[in-house]
Amino acid sequence: MLDQTFSGSNLRRVSEAEKRRGRVRDLHFFESVNEKTEELKQAIQQTKEFRRLHPGKYSDEEQAEFNVLKEFREEKRRERDDTLLLELDMVSKKINRKDFEVSFTQEDGPRGTKVYVIDQELPDQFYAIKKLETNLASLYRLKPANRDEVMKQLIGMISDGFDYHVLRTDISSFFESIPHDRLLRKLKNDQLLSQKSLRLISGILFRYGRLAGTPGVGLPRGLGISSYLSELYMREFDQHVKRLGDVVFYARYVDDIVVLFAPLPGADVREKRSKIRGFLSDISLSMNEAAEKTKESPYDAQGFPAAKGTWDFEYLGYCIDFRSGVSVSMSRKRLARYKNRIFGCFQRYESQKSKNYKKAYRLLIKRIRFLTSNTQLTHNKSNAYVGIYFNNMHLTHDRNLRALDAILAAKVGSLSSPSLRPKLSTYSFVKGYGERTFRRFHRKGEFKEIVEAWKYEE
Repeated sequence: MLDQTFSGSNLRRVSEAEKRRGRVRDLHFFESVNEKTEELKQAIQQTKEFRRLHPGKYSDEEQAEFNVLKEFREEKRRERDDTLLLELDMVSKKINRKDFEVSFTQEDGPRGTKVYVIDQELPDQFYAIKKLETNLASLYRLKPANRDEVMKQLIGMISDGFDYHVLRTDISSFFESIPHDRLLRKLKNDQLLSQKSLRLISGILFRYGRLAGTPGVGLPRGLGISSYLSELYMREFDQHVKRLGDVVFYARYVDDIVVLFAPLPGADVREKRSKIRGFLSDISLSMNEAAEKTKESPYDAQGFPAAKGTWDFEYLGYCIDFRSGVSVSMSRKRLARYKNRIFGCFQRYESQKSKNYKKAYRLLIKRIRFLTSNTQLTHNKSNAYVGIYFNNMHLTHDRNLRALDAILAAKVGSLSSPSLRPKLSTYSFVKGYGERTFRRFHRKGEFKEIVEAWKYEE
């Protein structure tokens, strides 16, 4: 049985899980832990230095000296661990007070949306919400969908030659529309969460309703717990869709939905859309009926799948069309984003070069290198691999990449700097994708400096 308490030892487990994801928050929160960590690093360095100075097999005296260094190192490790546990015990006491609440504020997010953030300087807020997420994920076995795995399965199914009927849709104002009463009723009826966890979740929902001006409705975008709560809320819908007749593939990535039907002779696919709309309505949600959000593949007058011809649909950043078999390209939005980022790099260069030419010069090279290659994000999402290949690995042709190279070549050709042009001419989207070109951007603050050129993109 899961220990749901907010004890120091459980918060320590949260800390270790965050470290495995590349997020080391303890050093930021606790100066005492920071000091003990530095002492541990010095002790580790001493053992490494001893090994360097004493290659080969140790003499008895050398072995004894090395054993002393190892014991000193382990002592420092224990001191660091004990200090962290003491700090987390104090955090635990704050969280376990009857009047404790998860507190967050509303901020402006991209494209006019509102996002909600906890105070990143308060360890009690951080550890409380992370432990809540752990409790939900463990008790309900919640695991977010992997978008690359979803795309791999979807493309595999569509490419097998069967004439499936495709329905792609999404949910209107997904996070903002989930009703609190239905969600809390489910959590209480399941009797899995502790009273403490339930009270904290109730407080989060109440605070969101007050900040957003929508009492009783909505989940706060920006807080990780909202993803867990929304996944739990959607389980009933997912099960209903999967049980629909003729469904051979169903995927939902947050609010983006795609369903493949293999209708039997005489079946009418026209009823599928209304059924899914009804399932959403049953849980107080609605289908986004905008043309770019909801699309169905063609059907004949009897409601049976017709030839798709030049029909296409977009899903999770890709465009899948049926002009000759199945072809996968970037979605229009994703391709436009790459184009805008290229333009953004050169606009920033032009605006900065008069103030600090060397910095502008260096940053332009670094940004184009980043756009046309692949890298590993440290301290983010389990050190995930990202880049022109890893973000677009399901492309079936290089037309988009060649179009981006043409834009890049034109921008490079317009530069007045004779030394900058040949350097930038070595970078290519086609090459970075095809050769899986990998570059490292690990210097502190480097990634933030690079993406600043397009942080206001649509």
